[in-house]
This record gives sequence, C-alpha cells and structure tokens, in this order.
Amino acid sequence: MEKAKIVIDNIAKFGHDDLTHPGVAHEEIEAEEWTWRYIIGKGGSEMRHIQNNYKVKVNIPRDTSSGEKVVVLGLVVDVARAKAYIEKLIWTAQQPRGRDNKNDAADPWGEEGEEEDWMKAYMSPYKK
Repeated sequence: MEKAKIVIDNIAKFGHDDLTHPGVAHEEIEAEEWTWRYIIGKGGSEMRHIQNNYKVKVNIPRDTSSGEKVVVLGLVVDVARAKAYIEKLIWTAQQPRGRDNKNDAADPWGEEGEEEDWMKAYMSPYKK
C-alpha cells in the first residue's frame, strides 16, 4: 500500500515512476512564473519545438499541480539537452533589452568629429 502511494505521488509530481516508466528520467528546473511564457512560446510553439526536437515531455506547473518547478521527462541524454536549452531560454529572457541594454548602446562609429562646410548639404536641417 505504501509503495503504491509513493508511485502515485511520483507520477503526480514528476509524470513518471521507475516502476511504471522504466528508463525514463526527469529533471526539475527552477523557473520563475514570468519565464514560463518563454518556455511555452507563442501559441505553444517553443514548447512543441522542445518536445519534438529533444524527444522529451515538458510539464509547466499549474494551479492543480503538486510541484512548483518545470519538469522535463525523457531519456537521460535527451532530458539533459532539453534542460540546457530551457535554461538558455530563461537566461536570455532575463537579459535587458532595448533602452535598458547598456551593451548595445555603444556607437560602433565612434565620436563624431567637427562639422565641416562640405557636410552641411548632407545634414538634416532638424539636427541641433
């Protein structure tokens, strides 16, 4: 009876148990709730990409889930590759973009020199 409870609990938390799914492994990924949309993608496209390319199943926590972490199921090698991909997605989502990104703010042309007379024909009249 106790063994059955453990098996059911493992299936509820991780989607598998060694008794019912031999050879299947899982990894849990610590991901904040706001990053789940990057794992799911628009219309579930990123989730389908991960599951089809890495031959794994990805479980995102829901209100009824017993676990609070993203779980990746599959063969050990596939799970490791999918986990690395998901962690990279999360890392990319955490990087600043747009005006907040200080790395992209550099001017590759360098400082502008002094304005010369021949340049005036090519300059915008609205530039101050």
